[in-house]
Amino acid sequence: MTGKFSDLGVHGRNGAFLAAEAVNAQGGVRGRRLELIPFDDHGTVEGALDAARKLIHENIGIVVGPMTSTQTKALIPVMEELGGIVVSPTASSHEFDGADDALFRLAPSDRFQADVLDGRMFLDRRIRSVVIVWDQDNEAFTKGYVEAVAQAFLRRGGIVAAQPAFRSSAETPWDLIALRIRHLSPDGVLVVASAKDTATFCQVLALQGVRLPVFSSFWARSPELLLYGGHTVEGLEMVSAVDLNAPTPLMQAFESLYHDRFGKAPNHAAVFSYEAVLLLSRALEHSLSRELPLRNTLIADTGLFGPAGPIRLDAYGDRILPCVIETVSEGRFITLAEGREQR
Repeated sequence: MTGKFSDLGVHGRNGAFLAAEAVNAQGGVRGRRLELIPFDDHGTVEGALDAARKLIHENIGIVVGPMTSTQTKALIPVMEELGGIVVSPTASSHEFDGADDALFRLAPSDRFQADVLDGRMFLDRRIRSVVIVWDQDNEAFTKGYVEAVAQAFLRRGGIVAAQPAFRSSAETPWDLIALRIRHLSPDGVLVVASAKDTATFCQVLALQGVRLPVFSSFWARSPELLLYGGHTVEGLEMVSAVDLNAPTPLMQAFESLYHDRFGKAPNHAAVFSYEAVLLLSRALEHSLSRELPLRNTLIADTGLFGPAGPIRLDAYGDRILPCVIETVSEGRFITLAEGREQR
């Protein structure tokens, strides 16, 4: 909830607590209140492992989180060894696809999103050369995402002019990266980073007079992108794992509740954390009433729906959801189309 990726943590905490309140208002889990105990992992692997040790000391074997794929990757073997469960709202790296482990996740795999983004850039926007800027501090997500997009782009005959990496935990040479992009003169730029870093990058591009189409991963899909990026993120496009503009009663009700409580719009972390707690409470209910292992009830299809759609996991704890293509226009996220694989 603090640190470089604090927007994920804060929104995630908020969404989780709204879900716990909803569960308790309906009588809790078998008549007992569902209690969430927040731990701040500071957005680091070390912080996530430290939080896990504290939870284990308190005899708590279920973690809702962490919020990044890199943290989650480090936490899984620890929880596996202790027989615990990891329910991550936002870990989307395709490294986790089809793995029989302690991880259950609400965000769909980034593999499909990367394919849709590649198609959007190459086929729809006619981008033929691209520079990809990415954050190594969340390498479990960013490296795989970059590789998937780059490989698909190259297969189509495109050119990946450069892939400059940076570490958000250190001072980032944004000016030098922008100068390199100006020198290479690509058709477009893809940045795979947090909302704040993506906003900073767009600001530097504008200051350097670099005017190119900018694309991002859904990691940056947060109100903080609009807050810190201002007019410099206008026109940015991304493929999002959830349609927060969906005109469905559940999404609209969640957005209204979230805004009334916290005074701002939710991001994907808020939605998926809300759904994670709903899923966990339903699974706990069924586990206790039917004397079944929690791992079994987490993947059972109980007809549960959340703001993003059906909350249904496959046998490996993975979720499949359609994604959407969005752009920033007049300080708002606007949905352009539903994402579809393009071959």
